[in-house]
Amino acid sequence: MTIESKKTAINAPAEKIFNFVSDFNNFSNMMPPQVEGWQTDGNTCSFKVSGFMQITLEMVERTPFSKVVVAPAADSGSPMPFKMVIEMKEKGSETDTRIAFDIDANPMMVMMIKGKAKDALDMMADRLKYYIENQ
Repeated sequence: MTIESKKTAINAPAEKIFNFVSDFNNFSNMMPPQVEGWQTDGNTCSFKVSGFMQITLEMVERTPFSKVVVAPAADSGSPMPFKMVIEMKEKGSETDTRIAFDIDANPMMVMMIKGKAKDALDMMADRLKYYIENQ
């Protein structure tokens, strides 16, 4: 199941957005307030979401200027497999950006998390736009 953020037009080249999201040090600026204990070395990050377990993520794919894929690290203990995909498509002076969760979970679990996950992705997209356009 895929849950997507709204498409966000960012007034910046795809290269700038790609460089920003390719480094977990920048992700703390995009995280919702429920994220606690953020730690990163640039290529991996760990944090806890209020009411959930600690999770460790890693960058698993970087396609220059078009896509970054993040997934749980092998030893993260994630309760379900998922990927977070950030896609960028440059159009003139703007870049259309979308953030998506690809989750491998049963339909009941997806129904339970879909609304909150969509809200979190939309918030991340808005914050990404803000930080890129105001750097």
